Amino acid sequence: MARRNGLAFVIILAIFAFTLWTIIPLNGDRFGRQGMRLGLDLVGGVHLVYQVSTSDNTSVGDAVDRALVIIQKRIDAFGVTEPIIQKLGEDRILVQLPGFTDIEAAKKQVEQVGFLEFREVERTATGTLIYLKDYLSANVTGFFDAAETGNRVFVDTEPDASGTKAPVVFLTMEANVLKFTDANGNVADNATLQKYKETPSWIIARGTDGTALTGALLKDAQPDFGGAAGNIPEVNIEWNDQGAVIFDEIAARLYDPLEENGPYNLQYVLGIFLDNALLSAPKINASSFSGTGTISGSFTAASAEELANLLKSGSLPVQLQKPPLFQEKVSATLGAEFVTNSWKAGLIAIGLVMLFMIAYYRLPGLMASLALVFYGGLTLAICKLWPITLSLGGIGGIIVSMGIAVDANVLIFERMKEEFRAGRTLGASIEAGFHRAWSAIWDSNVTTFIACIILYWLGSSAMHNAAVTGFAVTLFIGAVVSMFTAITVTRTLLRMLVGTSIANQSGLFSVTGGKK
Repeated sequence: MARRNGLAFVIILAIFAFTLWTIIPLNGDRFGRQGMRLGLDLVGGVHLVYQVSTSDNTSVGDAVDRALVIIQKRIDAFGVTEPIIQKLGEDRILVQLPGFTDIEAAKKQVEQVGFLEFREVERTATGTLIYLKDYLSANVTGFFDAAETGNRVFVDTEPDASGTKAPVVFLTMEANVLKFTDANGNVADNATLQKYKETPSWIIARGTDGTALTGALLKDAQPDFGGAAGNIPEVNIEWNDQGAVIFDEIAARLYDPLEENGPYNLQYVLGIFLDNALLSAPKINASSFSGTGTISGSFTAASAEELANLLKSGSLPVQLQKPPLFQEKVSATLGAEFVTNSWKAGLIAIGLVMLFMIAYYRLPGLMASLALVFYGGLTLAICKLWPITLSLGGIGGIIVSMGIAVDANVLIFERMKEEFRAGRTLGASIEAGFHRAWSAIWDSNVTTFIACIILYWLGSSAMHNAAVTGFAVTLFIGAVVSMFTAITVTRTLLRMLVGTSIANQSGLFSVTGGKK
């Protein structure tokens, strides 16, 4: 028994040494985790709200729900401090990035979401290509296809620095009226329309059932090198089962075997658009591709790899309208002074609790106080290594769980006092006290776990409240750690006293008449 308790004591010391190494210093780097993560209410950050839109008649609500998951994955891949990403209403997305100080850098990370779609040049019923100048003429009703619910995109013929051709004019139908807008969403002026009147009208490429071909149907994307010499950067893509069928249906429609070796003609090309910018418009040279394809263009090796990584992490089913509806750099609402005062208040509270436990329970209270120090270190280490963003709610959860840890020790010590009064020895009183208090400790913690699960569900899905979620997570962790410290650490420390001269000093255990 003594040997087993000694081994447990060594393990506890090792765990405590590890927790100290983990949390000291608080801003130190441990296992790739840099310091404690503090929430937006403590350290400030960036607050963004985006309006979204779909390129076809897909349900906006369902598309936004899927977009939230994808944006979360994208932000996590950048190593951003645990963000808050949630839906506002039916067609808006809220993004909060704690700790960000550069709002433009934050916007770039959020907006670089790669909405990939495939378009073809619009044609009349007789096969004639349609240009912007045709929409500026008086005979629009003669060729306009009202069945096409997506927007028309007109892009600049000159590529920008990245090698893509930027969108310059958008055409939509609103209340049976054609509306021309520029890249910023403003109504396009006549000078802009005349400048780009020779640009073709790109419409969404669809399968025979009307399903749009977008990046949502992609299965994988990998950078590669192609060309005759095998040194031209490109991106190989693979479709899922649905995408493979739709892509082949589009290819069969655009492919003309008589033009396979003919000059480049917009009638036979498929435009690859990323965030409305034309990456490439390759000619379709086959009627079937069996689920694979290649994006080629003016790529460098780095840009091809960046695009592949962006696409394979998931393409958004919605478009984020730029600039955001609302953007601001949020200063800490509580600030560094509050964080400092919180640490001071926490240390004072722990000191007072330890003083009470020692004064009332004497030596067991001292053991419980040492276990409480162990509890605090282990909880902070878990929060740092997980990592968990500590907002005001999260700090509140830790403080409440600290009370749970003390409560468990109170139950155990009261049971021990009853055993002492019954004339049991110290060793027997320790074992009986822990055994009899266990059922009450377990029941109280189970109810805490259930409450934490409900709070987490409400905070993450129903209420979209990070403070509630943070409180639930830290309270759950704290309750688990408190059970470990009360049942294992405190008991191990008390067992170390069995068989020593201290066991004969009944006054040290706040009782009289105890036996060794």
